[in-house]
Amino acid sequence: DDNRDLKNFLDRIVPLAEYPQTASNHWSELVELFANLRDQLALHFSLEEAYGYFEDAVGSAPQLSTIAEGLRGQHPKLFETIRDLADRSSEVRIDSSEQIAKFLGAYQRFRLDFEKHEEDELKLILDAMDDDLGVGD
Repeated sequence: DDNRDLKNFLDRIVPLAEYPQTASNHWSELVELFANLRDQLALHFSLEEAYGYFEDAVGSAPQLSTIAEGLRGQHPKLFETIRDLADRSSEVRIDSSEQIAKFLGAYQRFRLDFEKHEEDELKLILDAMDDDLGVGD
C-alpha cells in the first residue's frame, strides 16, 4: 500500500511539473502534492527501517550489508530534500517563470535521485534473493 501511495503522488506530480506554465496554472495543487509526498516519503522510509526490509535481504546475504547501510544512509538526505522542497513550494511566486523553473529543476533532481535509490534497493533485494535461492543451479 505504501509503495502504491508513493507512486500515486509521484505520478500525479509528473504532468503538472513538466512545464513551468502548466506548473504555474496548477501551483496550489502542486503545493499540496509536495506536502503529501513529503509525508508519504516519511512513512515509506520509516516502514523500510522499522520492518527490516534491509535486514531480511542482508540476513540471507551478509556480504550485502555495506550496500544496505549505504542505501539506508541515503534516507535522511532524500527526506531532507523533499521536506525542503515542500516547504519552499509555498514561497514560489507563480508570476515568476524563473522561480518556477528553478524549483522544478530542483524537484527533477530529487526525483532522479529518489528513483535511483529505489532501483538500488530493489537490486539489493533481488541480489539477496539470488544469493539465498542460488542462481544457475
